[in-house]
Amino acid sequence: MRTLSADVGGTFTDLVLMDGEAGRVHLDKIPSTPGRADAVLSGIRRVTEEAGITPGDIDIFVHGFTVGTNAFLTRNGAEVAMAVTSGMRDVLEIGDQMRPHLYRLSQSKPSPVVPRSRMIEVDERRDAFGNVVTELTQAEAQRVADALAALEPEAVAVCLGFSYLDDSHETLLEQTIGRRLPGVPIYLSSRVNPQIEEYPRANTTAVAAYVGPVVDRYVSTLDQALAGDGVSAPLRLMRSDGGVATPQSARDNPAAMLLSGPAGGVIAGASIAGELDVPDLVTFDMGGTSADFSVIASNEPRMVTARHIDGQPLRLPSLDIETISAGGGSIAHVDLGGALRVGPQSAGAEPGPACYGQGGSLATVTDAAVVLGILHPGEFLDGEIPLDAELARQAVTQHVAEPLGLGLEAAALGIVRVANAGMIQTIRKLSVERGLDIREFALLAFGGAGPIYAPFIARDLDMNEVLVPANPGVYAAQGLLMSDVRHTIQTAFQRRFSKVEEAELTERLTTLSDELDQALERDGIPAGDRRFRYVADMRCTGQFHELLVPMREPNAPGWWQADAIAASFHAQHDRAYGHTDYDAPVEFVNLRVEAFGETTKAALPPFDDQATGAPEPYAVRAVCLDDDEGFRDTAVHRRSDLLPGHIIEGPAVIVQRDTTTVILAGQSASIADSGVIRIKVSG
Repeated sequence: MRTLSADVGGTFTDLVLMDGEAGRVHLDKIPSTPGRADAVLSGIRRVTEEAGITPGDIDIFVHGFTVGTNAFLTRNGAEVAMAVTSGMRDVLEIGDQMRPHLYRLSQSKPSPVVPRSRMIEVDERRDAFGNVVTELTQAEAQRVADALAALEPEAVAVCLGFSYLDDSHETLLEQTIGRRLPGVPIYLSSRVNPQIEEYPRANTTAVAAYVGPVVDRYVSTLDQALAGDGVSAPLRLMRSDGGVATPQSARDNPAAMLLSGPAGGVIAGASIAGELDVPDLVTFDMGGTSADFSVIASNEPRMVTARHIDGQPLRLPSLDIETISAGGGSIAHVDLGGALRVGPQSAGAEPGPACYGQGGSLATVTDAAVVLGILHPGEFLDGEIPLDAELARQAVTQHVAEPLGLGLEAAALGIVRVANAGMIQTIRKLSVERGLDIREFALLAFGGAGPIYAPFIARDLDMNEVLVPANPGVYAAQGLLMSDVRHTIQTAFQRRFSKVEEAELTERLTTLSDELDQALERDGIPAGDRRFRYVADMRCTGQFHELLVPMREPNAPGWWQADAIAASFHAQHDRAYGHTDYDAPVEFVNLRVEAFGETTKAALPPFDDQATGAPEPYAVRAVCLDDDEGFRDTAVHRRSDLLPGHIIEGPAVIVQRDTTTVILAGQSASIADSGVIRIKVSG
């Protein structure tokens, strides 16, 4: 079997081709073409040519992309019109009382993706129990459809009050709007996010409609282009929750694709956690534009059911990933107060850092690495993109060293330290603020820049070790090939445990799993490769926040034991918040079912050779890694020369096509049987 993945980032597009028949892996990394699939197509042609096969020989193609995310963040989504219950026209404008800066006297809210002028009120109403207060008539539905059509929308969102309890009004509107606006996608809150709390539900539905046409155009264009290039393999798209979806599933709920890009690396991290018996680790994916972090605890990626993106709630299951603007292309500058800042602006792929020689003149993190000798002009991407060290020195001197009155070396080290400080704070947010002791975690570094800065970060956080996979620059793309087809579904179910009837609970969960079983059937997943997981949102009665608690499969012997499940909830509450009241009554809020369709996964070929001791470096060059030592002669190793059993004492640099790895003084690196570099404190 031949499987191919392509992960599109803000600066580079990474490709991994696993050729099971030849027992080889082919990697490629090319500059991205923002908003277009050109880089993906040219990358496929190049990597298949290198492998000696045709695009038609590919059996499975998995794709991760940031088109939806970028459309949302840059406000380049679709023109959306939205239908809401009468009196709720301002729901997106008012939002809620959550404030990111509690004590600021003045704050600005992010603009909603659907302005008030494009909101149409519907004369209908249900009460909090789902009972009809005002019936939606066909005449009213037609009036709303005509009003929406007059706005000439590219997509329509519908969010009616308490529709998660009964969706018949939303369904009637969908049918009527569909006849009036044929071909215009319609997104119902009862499908996108059937859950209590009006504002998050309305905003999630609006975001789905906002990015839907953008995702649909990209996927349709890519699908046609792949067929034109002879790629007949089924296309799978990475979801925010770490699963993959068919193009149709992505179109049904495009909001589930918003974190498609960084999810692959987390799934690959879970794989390496099991492989090396390192159950607790932080994944650190640093590319040219941003850095993504996530936590894997007890071999399981942490999930969240809701998050804020650009200040707005998005309430869909996703991996717990934090993203900051800290990449190799992040621009360093001195602010008006004389402080050194790094990011959030990025040089991106065009024009890129100054050292690329493509017109960029501002100092970036990559330029600092060139000045310090960490990156060598002739080794970057095997020399495919030669770096101009003089341009890097000029940029750092002009924009950082001279304004701060520093020497060139001190300015470059300052850029690295400031960039690292932001990343350290993000890791603390993911760990310490969630009740985890970061000192017990390893740091899995990948992406084109992650292995450069991970040893600095791990040292400052006193973490266990740094792990660098065999192909870190394309590791997120490799993770795409480790994912299963995934579907999720949820339903509101607000009941105190004392009032739950086992028969009703069993019926609700079985209905949800049957619906997902049909979805996997449409995806072509054999019955033997399907599995389901049952979880519920629970809370103490009177609480506002919920916790996700796993449940056993319904109808399994003794599956419903209220006391045992309540005890499981309280134990999780204690881990999350440091306290709990085991006597407090517990209630359900939502029921969720996750369906997985297991897919065939290619494996990297194992290392046949073993070695002992320290390998011979292929070169020695002057590298500056701290103020006290300054530039000193540092051993440089090729990754391809390293074998399991080799041990390298720092300071040292390891180079390969897709990244560079740094080993600091006082650290040592050993090579695991799988080729993973394990960096720990010496001794």
